[in-house]
Amino acid sequence: MSLKLKIVSFKPGMELKVKGVPKPNIDRFSINVCDSRKNIALHIDARFDYGVDQRVIILNSMENGSWQDEVKERNFPFHWGQEFEVTIIFADDRFYINLHDGHVLQFPNHLADKQYDYICIDGEVTIKGIYVN
Repeated sequence: MSLKLKIVSFKPGMELKVKGVPKPNIDRFSINVCDSRKNIALHIDARFDYGVDQRVIILNSMENGSWQDEVKERNFPFHWGQEFEVTIIFADDRFYINLHDGHVLQFPNHLADKQYDYICIDGEVTIKGIYVN
């Protein structure tokens, strides 16, 4: 499944909340804050099978179709069939990613744009809600 939504302009000081449920036995799903498929400011990729039974979250960005340096996060609060909530706070030079287990991740705004208009969700996940405020 691939879902691309034009959202209210996501600007510094705003929050984007995504609620969903990963389908059973999927390998991965991702949440992307972007202005296009070639420019992704924030790529959150939840991988249920990363190598030898490892679960990991990959954070990355894409500029002009090229992936940048990824960051691996070993804290993995996602479970097949269980609802999750991810809240992304746009703080000008970085994003704060609040996971439903209380962990907060940070990722730089490498593209340095002051506004993003799309959220793209890829993978077998049932979306329960997307909120911007």
